[in-house]
Parts: sequence; C-alpha cells; structure tokens
Amino acid sequence: MNNEQSGLEKLEQQLKELWKQSGSAAVIAAKHTEFVVEPKVFLGDKLNPEILKLLVINYLVQTSRQDSGTGNVDVTPEKLTIKAPNGKPLVIVRDRRLIQQYLAARA
Repeated sequence: MNNEQSGLEKLEQQLKELWKQSGSAAVIAAKHTEFVVEPKVFLGDKLNPEILKLLVINYLVQTSRQDSGTGNVDVTPEKLTIKAPNGKPLVIVRDRRLIQQYLAARA
C-alpha cells in the first residue's frame, strides 16, 4: 500500500509539473510573495478534466508529429476517440475546437 501511495504521489507531482510547463499554471503575485496555483489532480476517483484535456492534447501532438498511433485515433467532426491497442475506447473527446486543431494538423 505504501509503494502504491508513493507511486500515486509521484504521478500527481509529474502531472502538476506538466501543468506548469504547459503554461496553464496561474501565478498570483502578492507584495512580498508569489503563489503558483496548482490544480487538484484527482477529483474523487476521476482525473481533473483540465489535466485530462492537457494529456489528450499532448498525446495528439505526438501522434501527428511522429505519425504513430495510426488506427488508435478515430476522428469525425463531432467526436475524437483514442483507443487502446485492443481497440476499446479509452478517451472520447467532443471539444470541437480541439478536434478542428487535430484535423488541421493532420491535413
């Protein structure tokens, strides 16, 4: 249980670092202090939707750049589905702006 918890904590730290590197982190400047606003990574047993969106964007950038993942991404103008190697859907995205960006990058 302790190793599992430390692994989860490592994952949270790495996701927070990705959040900062992506430029999504907000900085609040006070007179003598600065605070970086970090997201809550997990909301209950679910991943924060903003972090999930960031992970999807990064995945899609890598697939279009390296042309890997062919067959792992199904896209229509209404829906983008990222599939597991066995063909089962892992993530379904309905954000039209994200879908349009992906389609434009693939063209």
